[in-house]
Amino acid sequence: MKLRRNKLVPIVLEAMPALGDSESIQAGRIDRLEALRQKVLESSPQVVPLAACLNLPEQLLVEYSEQRTASRLGEVFTWANRFQTQCDRVVFVASASTHRIIGSLLEACCDPHWNELTRGERGSKPRVYFAGEAFDNDAFQGLLHVLSPQRPANRAEPYGTGLVVLNSSDDPQSVRVARNRLLAELGKSFGETSPSSIGPGPLVYDCQPVTSVNGRDSCDLPSAFLPFSALGMLPAAILGINIMELLAGAAWVSRLFVSSAGLTNPIQQWIAWNDRCESRKLAIWSQGLSASAQWLGGISDWRILHAMQEPLSDKDLADCNHLWVERARFDSLSLDPTRATDVIWDPGSDRPRAISSGQSMGTGYSDQAKKRFEQTLAQQAQRGGRGLTIRLPDLGELSIGQWMQWMIIAELLEAQLALDT
Repeated sequence: MKLRRNKLVPIVLEAMPALGDSESIQAGRIDRLEALRQKVLESSPQVVPLAACLNLPEQLLVEYSEQRTASRLGEVFTWANRFQTQCDRVVFVASASTHRIIGSLLEACCDPHWNELTRGERGSKPRVYFAGEAFDNDAFQGLLHVLSPQRPANRAEPYGTGLVVLNSSDDPQSVRVARNRLLAELGKSFGETSPSSIGPGPLVYDCQPVTSVNGRDSCDLPSAFLPFSALGMLPAAILGINIMELLAGAAWVSRLFVSSAGLTNPIQQWIAWNDRCESRKLAIWSQGLSASAQWLGGISDWRILHAMQEPLSDKDLADCNHLWVERARFDSLSLDPTRATDVIWDPGSDRPRAISSGQSMGTGYSDQAKKRFEQTLAQQAQRGGRGLTIRLPDLGELSIGQWMQWMIIAELLEAQLALDT
């Protein structure tokens, strides 16, 4: 099955000028990683977690191309369409790690102020709410108030509220408590009073994390490592995110890892360099990746630095990696005041668009960000600091799918390396 390679722009791994290329990577560590990679490729997905994660994205795509509605993605699309057409609010009840997956996809691929948009501006997709990650009484009571059918603002609401329970093997007790309480509250709109009398229906769905062909969880992986299972794909599809491209990006990285050996494998280069650092640091250069950084922190020991919020210090730049996004999702916003005559309403978009007035509009936000990023790299190299840079072409689904799969492979391979040491 073709995975839309004509649209996919690979993410790129670059070394600092002072770091060099192959000279920066210890040959012994690369050799160990290569031997481990071969061992993983020969292993069964039911035995080695990394093998399961490598195969999953392409398995789902191929299965969908052959079985359509009878496949796992077919079920995801069916339920996503049901929630989109019948709900204007959807509550995802899950653990904190699963919420971080959903937040990563929402923040990177959707409008930054998603819940504030009208239903039309959201493309008839529902608003998003979260519950079940902790026993937080105030937050949960506030959510119940917002969703209550007795609330005056909800009485004339033409759309209902959907409840998606994302179950995983490592769910805390708070997930079950939140599920039962929300079912009781939503039951009022169905005319029911007992939570036990409400089963999965048009507005309530219990999603089981199926990640293997035989219907069982592969290797009992923690939910944070399963963004490309139903835990991540169903919420993404409900929000209108292109999950086919997410999976295509992830499948491309899996093929890259399988087909590249030794120093030609960028994921092994990434692991070999960072394995030697006492304190692993990753500077994030896009606000759209903040939630993704929280997800990464949940599966690893990375120290995340938000470079656009605070300048990096000399200490931070000693051994620091960078995550950079080449293209902004929206038009570059000028830092100079814009007159009303300099803005038109683009008929092909729901956003105003700046036009040239014959005068310089000044430097834009994107230009300032890029200038600061390049100055930081130069400063880091000048002071003898070392690190690697991962460049994403944009914040689209193909790029996010690549990056998340890259980090999953790297973390699982490092864990396997530690076990074999």
